[in-house]
Amino acid sequence: MGAGRQTAVGVYGYHRHVSTDHIASFADDDLPLVRRGFPWPIRVGCVLAGAFAVVMPLWELGRGLWPLNIASPVFAIIVGGAGYVGVQFIRAGLSGWGDEWTYPPHTVLVQRRAWGRLTTTRLTRTNVAAVEVRRSEDSDHDDAPWQVVIVPRPMFSGLAAAAGAGGVFDAGCYGSRDYAERVRRALHGHLGL
Repeated sequence: MGAGRQTAVGVYGYHRHVSTDHIASFADDDLPLVRRGFPWPIRVGCVLAGAFAVVMPLWELGRGLWPLNIASPVFAIIVGGAGYVGVQFIRAGLSGWGDEWTYPPHTVLVQRRAWGRLTTTRLTRTNVAAVEVRRSEDSDHDDAPWQVVIVPRPMFSGLAAAAGAGGVFDAGCYGSRDYAERVRRALHGHLGL
């Protein structure tokens, strides 16, 4: 974040960057600065849970694996399944995942961090098909059921892969449809669609 910039905290962990020149018009600036991260205490918890899921079944059920007998395949499936889940927890904890959106003129820059790598995706009017308000199907967002998404054009297949789940860029979930619509209009106008 450069000098002369301030951050105002929004609802549900989503933020918006506002230059000091625009503080007076703060209510009119509905561009969300999305900042998502995987906090280190949760990351440590995931690594520990993953290690537990790998070690404990092997410790407790390992005696059923060797010497080979008729029950060995059953024990191998249980130990293998627990090991797979544990490795996924460890991967999630070590990845350091996070993303942040910034707003140069007529552009949305999505910076993602995972495994120590930073990738940047540039969204402009040439590669964005639409900005939409959708009802979130995720039960975790019952208190914020309205989701704003940026839909990439189908001809830019790399963008759909960069977007991740659902092939869209998630600009956040909001408690009211009216406010989600304001955010949609702000993104739509910023991109010049």
